[in-house]
Amino acid sequence: MTMSSRLDAGRTAFGITVSIADPFLAEIISSQPLDFVVIDAEHSPLALQEIQTLLIAMRTSQATQLVRVVHNDSVVIGQVLDLGAHGVVVPQVETGEDVRQAVSAAMYPPRGRRGFGPRRAARIGDRKSYLAGANDSVLVVAMIESALAVDNLEAILAVDGLSGVIIGSQDLAASLGHLNDVEHPLVVETVHTIMQRCRDAAVPFGMYAASSADIADLMTRRAQIITLGSDLLFFEQGMRRA
Repeated sequence: MTMSSRLDAGRTAFGITVSIADPFLAEIISSQPLDFVVIDAEHSPLALQEIQTLLIAMRTSQATQLVRVVHNDSVVIGQVLDLGAHGVVVPQVETGEDVRQAVSAAMYPPRGRRGFGPRRAARIGDRKSYLAGANDSVLVVAMIESALAVDNLEAILAVDGLSGVIIGSQDLAASLGHLNDVEHPLVVETVHTIMQRCRDAAVPFGMYAASSADIADLMTRRAQIITLGSDLLFFEQGMRRA
């Protein structure tokens, strides 16, 4: 079951982020029973060639492959989709117009303005089938991680083509004046407000879960996009245990 179908069915999708440019590691990760993998180009030095290599390594994976782009740029979004990503995670979304720009960049005309050149994406399988379903299958996930985004959340959630929302609690905490304090009452309250508005708007949402207790709490709150960790975090945890 694809990530899109899980979200449409009201089910929860579990995944991790990848930021290490090693195709063998990516291949091992993608062999696990994950629903999605996010290649993080925002907080890592990954270049386009390395992103393509990671996507190739994950080709046989059942997981939906997303790329968190460095910023909300139509050229960058088009490039990672042309490389074969199934969708994008867009950071620092703060207005409805930001979402419209991202959706437009991910969609071919007449629904958007994605430039035509599906270099790898249309060559993995059947070119005709890819182009026929590209607009319907692409995922556009917005990162909500600032006080301004919360102020504009109603407009953000109303944009047609938005696939879901990931709450960036660390950036949100910093925006609210509480750097590195995601447990501050104001931050916790704001996160819960975002979740409630997403539920009211029937937009799938989620965030990073630091523990099994966090996973249980998020599922209780009907979160559908839960990030369990990252390649770098797993490496650090293994080193600490050793």
